[in-house]
Amino acid sequence: MTHTRTPTIVVAGAGLTGLSAAISAREAGARVVLLEKGDREDVGGNAAFSGGLFLFRYDGPDDLTSITEDFEPGMEADRIEAPPYTRHAYAAELSAMSGGRAEPRLVDALAERSLDTVRWLAAKGVRFTFNRTLGAEVRDGVLHIPPGQVLTCVGEGMSRGFEVIRPLLAHAERIGVEIHWSTPLAEVRRGNGRVTGAAVGDGSRTVPADAVVIATGGFQASGELRREHLGPEWETARLRGTRLATGDGIQAALRAGAEKAGTWSSCHSAAVDPTMPSPGRSADSPPFPLHGFWLGVLVNRDGERFVDEGPGPWVRNYSKMGKAIMGQPGCEAFEIFDQRTAPRVADEFAGAAVPIVAHTIVELAERIGVPADRLAHTLKTFNNACPPGDTISEDRGTSGITPPKSRWAAPLDRPPYVAYHAVAGLTFTFGGIRIDPDGRALGANGAPVPGLYAAGEAIGGLFHGDYPGGAALMRAAVFGRAAGHTAATEATSAPRPA
Repeated sequence: MTHTRTPTIVVAGAGLTGLSAAISAREAGARVVLLEKGDREDVGGNAAFSGGLFLFRYDGPDDLTSITEDFEPGMEADRIEAPPYTRHAYAAELSAMSGGRAEPRLVDALAERSLDTVRWLAAKGVRFTFNRTLGAEVRDGVLHIPPGQVLTCVGEGMSRGFEVIRPLLAHAERIGVEIHWSTPLAEVRRGNGRVTGAAVGDGSRTVPADAVVIATGGFQASGELRREHLGPEWETARLRGTRLATGDGIQAALRAGAEKAGTWSSCHSAAVDPTMPSPGRSADSPPFPLHGFWLGVLVNRDGERFVDEGPGPWVRNYSKMGKAIMGQPGCEAFEIFDQRTAPRVADEFAGAAVPIVAHTIVELAERIGVPADRLAHTLKTFNNACPPGDTISEDRGTSGITPPKSRWAAPLDRPPYVAYHAVAGLTFTFGGIRIDPDGRALGANGAPVPGLYAAGEAIGGLFHGDYPGGAALMRAAVFGRAAGHTAATEATSAPRPA
């Protein structure tokens, strides 16, 4: 006689991905054991150190207000106008930003499931709010939202991400997820052609399981793997997120038969203030990303521009600015502004970074340590290439210079000048485990590895080179939820001997 027993699902990693997987598997009726490499103060993975941005599809204002009616201060409105951001638009944008290399099935799944997953998170207690991130503004009592607007979690600055984790952890504990702190995954155990458990700690103890979900993040915290896959200059790169994402889960999955996917030589890296320390506990704020680059210019230590600062909205481009800086002499740069934009940068995009202020270009060059004649020539050339007029707007680009500044181009000629020192801050890597849209880890032959699942930053194949801001947390929740549900339902539906 056979009967269907309650399966045990092990989830490795207590970040947004792991918590989503654990809750989803528990909701599907499984016993869930959640392993976390760190202690309770390390809960949340990279999501805990994020700005809490979620990018999802919607058909209009009703979809947005079904999630939240909270507004950032000054954004309250009687009515909302929001042109649709369809799943097709979402998928097209993500595919374009990957250079056409993103796995189409993963792209379509992320876009299609994003709205329902945000609603699912809200039902678990995650609070969202309307914000100005992509230019939403109130005019005549109406909140105008551009297509592709992200919602953020409540909170301040880079602490918003922890406000995603806090309610999910409480919900997981409330519904009976068993959390084992300071218990790193060592190996995925297999027997008779399928996963049988997870070896933990030094590998001497095994937690028996019907399935294992890898939600341990990327390999950005491993200097050795950074050197091997990103290049030697990245070995000492400053971390913006968890120090615990050393690629252990990815390597364990590969040893268990999963295949690699994605671009292992690429990563999310923003411009950050080099004086800010890397974060410790999950409740700590990471180095604040210097997102104001689009309102000014970026120059290297030779006083020369090297990148288009305004190819689109900053939230669609900030994740590649660190890589651009890493390619410059000394792996450093300076963001420069004048009084047209410096106050806004200080208020919204610089965090606690201390600006360098000077009343002349020569003085600024001396204070930041670049050749005065080169900096003066760079800024004069840039100013001459800007369109006439005093306004700064999205439709104003430079002409006749390389690299161009495609949007928001305005001359820097209103002293005092302000500069911020910037280096690359490494957030997460893009290479990982190959999966299908339901979170099954795939082997070299394209077939699922029985009992092995993965999601979040541990997977590859979705982001290549760049991605739209808000899609990373969305990926974590969508595929974490999917992997947990698939693991539980497939294990539950398989009859076992009594």
